[in-house]
Amino acid sequence: MTAAEFYNGVYRVTSLLAAATINTRLYSEKHPQVLAYIQKAFDEIAALLALEPELTLILVDDELVANNKRLSEGGQQTTKLVEIMHKKSIERLSFIAGLASDDLKMLIRSLAASDDTPVRSTGFIKLGKVGLADGDESGEDTEAGDSSADDGLKVMQALRETKQNELKNIYAEMQKHRDIDVNLIGTIIQEFIKNFRRDINPLKLLALVKTSDEYTFTHVVNVCILTMSLAETLGFSGEHLHQIGIAASLHDTGKMFIPQEIMTKPGKLTPKEMKVIEMHPHQGARYLMGLKGIPKLAVIGALEHHIRYDGSGYPAMNGNFKLHIVSQMIAITDAFDAMRSQRVYQGPKPLPQILEILTKEKAAAFNPQLVDLFIRMIRLPE
Repeated sequence: MTAAEFYNGVYRVTSLLAAATINTRLYSEKHPQVLAYIQKAFDEIAALLALEPELTLILVDDELVANNKRLSEGGQQTTKLVEIMHKKSIERLSFIAGLASDDLKMLIRSLAASDDTPVRSTGFIKLGKVGLADGDESGEDTEAGDSSADDGLKVMQALRETKQNELKNIYAEMQKHRDIDVNLIGTIIQEFIKNFRRDINPLKLLALVKTSDEYTFTHVVNVCILTMSLAETLGFSGEHLHQIGIAASLHDTGKMFIPQEIMTKPGKLTPKEMKVIEMHPHQGARYLMGLKGIPKLAVIGALEHHIRYDGSGYPAMNGNFKLHIVSQMIAITDAFDAMRSQRVYQGPKPLPQILEILTKEKAAAFNPQLVDLFIRMIRLPE
C-alpha cells in the first residue's frame, strides 16, 4: 500500500465513522445501514492496522491530523467527525492493532449518545486530550525523588551537549555552501528519540544562550528539543517524529546565507537589511531542496516557520495557503527560545513575560490550541 492509498483509507475511515454515528442517532445502532457503515469502517481500520500497529487521529482546532498529515480533503463527512469529536471533548482517538468489531460498535454507540456521558477508552481504542495520558488529567510533574527521572535527565543533558557540537559543524558546512550529510542529522535525531522521556520537563534540557555568537547553533538544538517534545505530546511517533526532529533542526538553515554584518548588527536594521533577513526562509528551503535524501518536511519547515497563523509574516503566500501543522509547532518553539535567549540586539525575557506574549499572540501569530498545549507541556506555574 502506497502512502496515498494509506491516507485514502484514513479518509474513508473518518467518513464512515461520521456516517455510522449520524445514522445511529437517526435510526438505531442495530439498523442495517448503521451495521453496514460500522462493518465497512472496521474493515478499513483493520487494513490500516495491518500496516501500522496504531492509527491515531488528532484534533487540532477544526482539523484532523493523522500520521503527520492534515486531513484537509476529507470532505463533508470528515468535517462531521470533527464536530462529533468537539462535542464529546475528544482531542485524540487511537485505534490499536487487535481491535474487534464490538469495540467499534461501543465507540459508535457512545459517540451517538445525545447526553453528556463521556466516551471511555477500551483496550484497543484510546481516547483523551492531547498532552495527557489516558485517564491523567493532572499533568503533574514526576516526584522530585524519582532517581530514574534524574538519571534520564542527566543522559539527555549530556546528549544535547554532544549533539549541539555536531550540529554546529553541520551548520558551518552549510555556511560554506557545501552539501551536508543528511544521514548524520538523522542519526542525531534518532539518538534524541531513543533517550526521550515524557516525565522530563523539556525546559530542563535547554541550553541558555548567554552570548549572541553562539545563538544560532544553540537555538536550533533548543528548538529541535521543544518541537519534538510538543510533537510527541500531540501523539506523533516513529518515523514521523524523526522527520519532525530533522525539520526543526534545519529550520534556520537560511540564516547561514545572510551576511554576518547584518546578522550581528546591534542596532535597528534598515528596510533593505530587513528584506535580506526576510529572504532566509526562501534561501533555506532552496538549499535543502538541493540535498539528496532530505525529508520534504524539512523544506516545508524552513520555508514556513515565519508565516503567522493569520497568514501574515514572511514569505507572503496567497489567500488559500494553509500552514503545515509542523511549521505551526516550529513557529511557537522558535519564538519561545528566541525570547529567552541573549541576542545581539536584545536581552533575554523572563519566562512569565514570554508566556504572556505567546498567550496574547494566540490566533494572530500562533495556533491557539498549540500554544495552550505548549504551555501545558512545559508545566510552568500560572
